[in-house]
Amino acid sequence: MALLKEDGGLDVEWINKLPIEEYMNTLGDLTQEQVKEYMSKVPIDESNEPMRAINVDSNFDVGVNADDIINNLRNMCKRK
Repeated sequence: MALLKEDGGLDVEWINKLPIEEYMNTLGDLTQEQVKEYMSKVPIDESNEPMRAINVDSNFDVGVNADDIINNLRNMCKRK
């Protein structure tokens, strides 16, 4: 198993090239520290992991309320 490089670090490229079943088994065998190392080294566009939401603290409202827009559109259509 070529899990580690010569310097002792994880071989991220090798792990990412594994078939999905072997990939899942390999990640399941990693320690918590190895998982953190893997997640920090894996390129964003090469991960087999699902996207993770990032919570951001903000002091202002971002976006719109979809329910309000839909209700406004319905009311506009009913008036015509």
